[in-house]
Amino acid sequence: MKSIAVSGAPGKDVQIKIDSIENLPSSFQKHLRRTVAYSKIPEAYGPEWSVEKVFEELEKHSVQPIYYSYGGRAPHIAYGVARLGGDVSLIAEFGDDLDKPYPGFFGGGYWSHLSKSGVKMQLMKVKIPESLLQSPEQLREYLTKQYAPKIYQTSVLQVLGRETSTIVCCKDLSGIDFFYIDDIKGASSIEVARPSPREVIAKVDIVFITTSERQFMEDMILTATQLKKEVLMDVGSYGVTPVFLRKTIPLAKIIFGNPSEIKQVCDAFQVKKVDEIFNATKTKFPEIIILEDKLNGSAQIYTRQGGKTAVGPIPLNKTGNSIGCCDGIATGFLALYQHGLDLQTCVRAGLTLCASIWEVEGVQEGMLDKSAFCKRFNTYFSSKYSEKELRQLRDALA
Repeated sequence: MKSIAVSGAPGKDVQIKIDSIENLPSSFQKHLRRTVAYSKIPEAYGPEWSVEKVFEELEKHSVQPIYYSYGGRAPHIAYGVARLGGDVSLIAEFGDDLDKPYPGFFGGGYWSHLSKSGVKMQLMKVKIPESLLQSPEQLREYLTKQYAPKIYQTSVLQVLGRETSTIVCCKDLSGIDFFYIDDIKGASSIEVARPSPREVIAKVDIVFITTSERQFMEDMILTATQLKKEVLMDVGSYGVTPVFLRKTIPLAKIIFGNPSEIKQVCDAFQVKKVDEIFNATKTKFPEIIILEDKLNGSAQIYTRQGGKTAVGPIPLNKTGNSIGCCDGIATGFLALYQHGLDLQTCVRAGLTLCASIWEVEGVQEGMLDKSAFCKRFNTYFSSKYSEKELRQLRDALA
């Protein structure tokens, strides 16, 4: 089994359900299914908009009380892979509330919850002068001078005097979602200057990069490439720019994204079709593009060798929340990919978890253990495999 490090910003998710996005002002419409940072709200929505004004508007249309759940794509994926018996580490940042059991945290504080699940983490506490937060170069110099060499050896930083980043997950009754992330008070803001933990990366086989500060994602990808690790990348939407994509996509073996996210990649490389990305990068990567469709329970696999394979759709019982369903797709894929299973089986595993997450409120609430996963996988896909092949899949997870 190959080992995986998952890198990305954790958070405490604030879940907000509203009546309909059609009832929101037009400023909101341009950013559906995307993530907007608190500091970028005036830029995204217009100078008259502030964080407070956005939440006042959302509160007008709320149809249920607000509640917390474990947040952040990276810890979601790390937790899900660990539940399926995978070898997985988490690279992330938390705040003073590292282990605070917020209402709705079903497994206690975040640190204890992840540790009990089997996610590998090493912790170091750091204190950063507020005066340096506006100067990434000076902050990076401070961190390397004050905390080297341990900062290169440690996967998780606890940033004293800060909170674990808040991720606001909004969804209307028809399932259309959009997000906000606190880049002002959140501990993950340190990522603008955090050096990549080179020695942590050196010990794993696969590095999966997902939503965090753009500079840190880029540093992680460059370091993993230098160390000849397999780089798998979730395109995401937070902070993504054409320049960033043109730098990083040519280094990633596999990229994941929904239609909107993959379109960002096409636009960055000035191509119209997904399969045209392969030639546009001028490198041997990506080898594979996974185009996710959480709304229909399906995915498309594009390969550099040519051709497109459709997986699914599978039946979805949409009793819960669409938020995090793509996290499920990445989780199932990684859990079987690290065992060397074929691409279609890996994507089917991802769709299995996507369907499970659709049935609950929250994301980690829908991450299955090995027994429940195998049972549900068989329900959807047993006709695609012999009994021997299904037994081999169960044995791999065991």
